[in-house]
Amino acid sequence: MLREIAGVLARPKFARALTEERRRETLELLAAAALWIEPREAVRECRDPKDNCTLELALAAGASAILTGDEDLLVLHPWRGIPVLRPAEFLWALGGRPS
Repeated sequence: MLREIAGVLARPKFARALTEERRRETLELLAAAALWIEPREAVRECRDPKDNCTLELALAAGASAILTGDEDLLVLHPWRGIPVLRPAEFLWALGGRPS
């Protein structure tokens, strides 16, 4: 998952907003603060096989929600009883305002 986040932060839209050093610092902070979970069950339920690792991790971690902008995951909402939401929808559900 950390490699996935690193890949996302390297995308042009983030590269324009964050220096390489800031992206590296962000990844280091995330790695240090992360709860490292090893998935125990293989999942093959997403139409994009690359995204099955997200489902495996959510299952192993006992996630209360999956936050994503990925349509291949969003179409699964809810997945095994776990809400799959855009971040703004999640905040709205918590009483915030959608952006």
